[in-house]
Amino acid sequence: MRHPKILLALIPLLCVVIAPANAHQPVVLLNSDTTAANGPLLVDGTISFAVRAAFTKAGQKKAFRAGFKAGDPVEVQLLIMDKRPENRLKNSQIPSLTITSPSGKSTTLKITERTKFLETFTSTNYFYLARYSAPAEEGIYSFTVTSRAKAAVTIGVGYQEIPGEVIRGAAPTPTVTPSPSASATPAGYTMEQVKANNTATKCWSAIDGKVYDLTNWISSHPGGAGAITSLCGTDGTASFKGQHGGSGQPASRLAGYLLGPLAK
Repeated sequence: MRHPKILLALIPLLCVVIAPANAHQPVVLLNSDTTAANGPLLVDGTISFAVRAAFTKAGQKKAFRAGFKAGDPVEVQLLIMDKRPENRLKNSQIPSLTITSPSGKSTTLKITERTKFLETFTSTNYFYLARYSAPAEEGIYSFTVTSRAKAAVTIGVGYQEIPGEVIRGAAPTPTVTPSPSASATPAGYTMEQVKANNTATKCWSAIDGKVYDLTNWISSHPGGAGAITSLCGTDGTASFKGQHGGSGQPASRLAGYLLGPLAK
């Protein structure tokens, strides 16, 4: 009887076929992220991120950056959610994505498909619209999303399924400098700014010495809006840890809303 041996040989192949699609760490572009310099920096562009850009009308721009080493794979995908109103958008209404390399070479992705894709981090169904793959130049790549109508898109970047670092503000520049004096004060956001951004349309919070804009998390948090609004305008470290403990998924989601360090 050879059938059992054949079945055993096929099991690994079946596992590959039915394995779920990879997860991507979410990053939400803010209305202030109108240029790559103002937008967030994905420190390592080979790590998987899902960058969300939403627009209210045509002609708006949002942008971000990602760092690569020479020869790294630059893996980028343009996607929309498989739900209304996104999956009803015509190709002519979908925002465009332009990728600019450190040397200034620009590529605007062309929509060539609508292939279903399950993103397992949030159990969200998407459609692939366009894909880009090329060896990287050394340095920081810019990604600019331009709207053609009221719409939203997701940009998948990277392929490594490990936690990644997101920085808002100027990219760190390696320099040789003397040791800082004892009086040096790191730049950052103050608690006064955190408290001031506790309004009906803004929700900032300080958590573990960093400041986050949690506004866009309020409506999508699985525990309800109260889980986030309780953090607004405060040092929410103890409350956040009390709600989520050591769970990796909320911590990864939180990283996508990072504004910068809390000034001491």
